[in-house]
Amino acid sequence: MGDITVTTRPNNYSGPGCLLWPVMVIVLPFRLAWELLVLLGRGIGWVLVQFGRYVLRPIGIALHFLLIKPIVWLWRTLLLPPLRLLGQFLAWIGRGVWAGLEWFGRYVLLPIATGIAWVLNILIVVPLTFLWRYVLAPIGRGLAWIWENGLFPVLSWAWWASGRVLYYTLVVPLKYLVALPVRWVWVNVVRPIGRGVRAIWDATLGPVFRWLNEIFSTPGR
Repeated sequence: MGDITVTTRPNNYSGPGCLLWPVMVIVLPFRLAWELLVLLGRGIGWVLVQFGRYVLRPIGIALHFLLIKPIVWLWRTLLLPPLRLLGQFLAWIGRGVWAGLEWFGRYVLLPIATGIAWVLNILIVVPLTFLWRYVLAPIGRGLAWIWENGLFPVLSWAWWASGRVLYYTLVVPLKYLVALPVRWVWVNVVRPIGRGVRAIWDATLGPVFRWLNEIFSTPGR
């Protein structure tokens, strides 16, 4: 007979129960919470679907038949035709007014403006052009030629000649008859006399006046 092997377990061995309590404490509550949220979401979705199907949809159908369709019918039947007729009438009036204005401008204003322009051209532009071209422009050119070739050289020479005459008849005599003699008298007569008088004053009367000044300016002792 074959050998029989006997396996001995340790005294503290607890078997698979040691893994059961983490599952019961951690995993199972999260699982239950998730299932609860799924059921809650499905319930809310079902309520919303039912609310949309049996509440919002009837309200929308009622609004469509009781409000939107009457408004559309009112617009198409009662408002749009008069407004279309009014627009056509205003367009017809606008075309008529535009045609009248165009006719008035072409057959009334344009001839009047043309006549006024013709009158102004005949009475003002043509005479002024003739006056400028055949009277004023030749006179201006003639005056410019006279100025450039006659008056300007004559006036320039007269200015130069009068300046030379004044220089030799007034400036030169004043220089040699008045300015130079006065300068010579000042340098050779008046200035030496003034220096001599000042020297005599400083030598004779100056000390006396300084002495009197010291006497009268010094306070009594």
